[in-house]
Amino acid sequence: MTNNIDTYQVLIVLDERSAANGAMNMALDNLSEVLLDNNIRVIQADSYAEAWPIVGNNMDIDCFMITSDMELDAKSELKAIELLKFIKDRQAKVPVFLLADRAKTAQAMSEKLMALVSEFVWIFEDSPVFVAGRVEAAIKRFRDLLLPPLMKAIWQYNEDSHEYSWAAPGHQGGVGFTKSPAGKKFYDFYGENLFRTDTGIERSSIGSLLDHSGAFGVSEKFAAKVFGSDQSYSVVVGTSGSNRTVMQICLREGDIAICDRNCHKSIEQGLILTGAIPVYLIPTRNRYGIIGPIHRSEMTPATIKAKIAATGLKPKYDKPAYAVVTNCTYDGLCYNAAKVQDELALTVNRVHFDEAWYGYARFNPMYADHFAMRGEIPADYDGPTVFATQSTHKLLNALSQASYIHIRNGKDSIDFNRFNQAYMMHATTSPLYAICASNDISTAMMNESGTSLTREVIEEAVDFRQAMARLYRDFTKKGSWFFKPWNAEKVTDPATGKVYDFADAPRELLITEQKCWRMDPKDTWHGFTDLEDNWVMLDPIKVSILGPGMGDDGRLLQSGVPAALVSSYLYHEGIVPTRTTDFQIMFLFSMGITKGKWGTLINTLLAFKQFYDKNVPVAEVLPELADAFPAVYGNVGIRDLSNRMFEYLQKENPGAKLNAAFATLPKMAMTPRQAYEKIVANEVEMVPSGKLMNRISANSIIPYPPGIPMLMSGENFGGADSPQIGYLKSLEDWDHSFPGFEHVTEGTEVIDGIYHVMCVK
Repeated sequence: MTNNIDTYQVLIVLDERSAANGAMNMALDNLSEVLLDNNIRVIQADSYAEAWPIVGNNMDIDCFMITSDMELDAKSELKAIELLKFIKDRQAKVPVFLLADRAKTAQAMSEKLMALVSEFVWIFEDSPVFVAGRVEAAIKRFRDLLLPPLMKAIWQYNEDSHEYSWAAPGHQGGVGFTKSPAGKKFYDFYGENLFRTDTGIERSSIGSLLDHSGAFGVSEKFAAKVFGSDQSYSVVVGTSGSNRTVMQICLREGDIAICDRNCHKSIEQGLILTGAIPVYLIPTRNRYGIIGPIHRSEMTPATIKAKIAATGLKPKYDKPAYAVVTNCTYDGLCYNAAKVQDELALTVNRVHFDEAWYGYARFNPMYADHFAMRGEIPADYDGPTVFATQSTHKLLNALSQASYIHIRNGKDSIDFNRFNQAYMMHATTSPLYAICASNDISTAMMNESGTSLTREVIEEAVDFRQAMARLYRDFTKKGSWFFKPWNAEKVTDPATGKVYDFADAPRELLITEQKCWRMDPKDTWHGFTDLEDNWVMLDPIKVSILGPGMGDDGRLLQSGVPAALVSSYLYHEGIVPTRTTDFQIMFLFSMGITKGKWGTLINTLLAFKQFYDKNVPVAEVLPELADAFPAVYGNVGIRDLSNRMFEYLQKENPGAKLNAAFATLPKMAMTPRQAYEKIVANEVEMVPSGKLMNRISANSIIPYPPGIPMLMSGENFGGADSPQIGYLKSLEDWDHSFPGFEHVTEGTEVIDGIYHVMCVK
């Protein structure tokens, strides 16, 4: 076993005076010897500065011991307090001992310092054995409270269980894998603990995910408390499963579902499963192809009533049963959820926020009012029942497929027994406990250090944005080009009224002030019109950079650098953006991002600029591309290829075609369920783009980018002037002109260079 549960670790931190004090060092040496005898490993930092990176990066420390001779001036005391606060930010419950001389400490200790310390040790009076005993006892108390309920139960099961199981899984703690060379490599790669804890649901000592009993139930109650819900459900089939679960219990066949058109495909799957009739809220779109917010005017009762009438389909029930909004959007736009909820509550009693990429919002004041589970639950709450579905594996810290459903009960609330029927329909009877445990750990991390962890991500994102803004400004002054961050170009400090260029704004202002990220209706940088004040903000950690080529008026400039070419180079260098449009490249900052990681990104972008400016051959910059298509790229420079791509964008303007395709809502000929039933009955056929006029798509068509449906299943392409058909034809032209830069369009199949769509016969 490799749990090391009985191996403890202490960090001793010396201040400057203590490090030079011979008597203090001798006392610490004696203490370290006794600690080692008690199986407590000792690490020593010879200054506060040396301790900072250890505190920030080593989460195996079970106890901190800070030395001080307490002859502190104000500056020295501030350093000690800053270090202690940092320790508490990262590990709120960890024991912290102050090692000091009683005579000096009694006179010099401040109230602020005392509040940050667990125990005081008189290093020259208390014996090393006594101090080591106090340390060991404090560590054991800390360890006992360290793990959240489910992880603790699984850990204990792993420690105590020596059973002979005759139940599934058949590998029996991994033993089955060791009976072949390939299986043994698999076993060695993942390690024994994974297999020992991969057990069946009949282990009563852990409880049941499906019944929400035992440690599973305690874990979900813990999550509800941390995330601010009445109930929380741990999900191991991703937020796709969470979305389908919520829709399955909220909707019947013939119900009206108000759906954000900027939705994940699991929302369409929910419509297929339930047979509900969708009415779509149409988002905006800017000159860069970035999907913007839905205007409030789309959500009013009058507008929704008109949309229902326009479907041409007869619902069984007059009142819409459910509404779902994607928050935040894939481009990082966060609605003022309080306002959205209040508006939709005029029409529906159940509001669902798909927060797959947004599980961290509750833990930082930056996002106040802009997420579903806001504040504490009011005792007299009489609003709609609110659902939030969150992918803990995306931007929190959990394994893939880990997700949560959070619920605040209001009007038309759903009791546990009814909701659990939908939950079990989309769950598995054989969950991997490691996924469940990772949800539990993710909750514990946010409970203990959520503010610190989210602030750190915002800090990294702001530092990157400001570095990019300064580089853009410097190159522009030289008459050259570079990429710029997509955010406000000027920000105002609301406390002083002072206006700053974004590149020069105080770091703390950008890290803490929400108004710096709100999309002001008067600003033009975001490209969205008719915005309501405080309706939407940009999430600072979802960073888009813009290449040159697009004018502020939405028209292409005389020259530019297509983002597809830049992204291809980034991929070649082992850097993976989250999405790319004509001139936008997007990067997600998460808790795993470091300065080294984004510093490498900037260096790589600078390297691309150098290659571009020198027109270095494609064969040198992107050798795999040149090798794969030598006739197209073998004898061309990277700037020449960029210019060729940009000229194509100027001439064909596929971005405008895509904008038109999203601006026009196709006619719904049948519900998504009816279209899917045509697939089941094999009443479908593949139709080439040239023959799609007036055909009904049997499945959704989702171009990447932007990754949202251009057509939903059951919708009609329309006539020869259909913008959706026009966009598919423009993709064919692009793919033919620039092989190796093909777009991904889910729901289509490319046959001999022609896009085909599964249509109803």
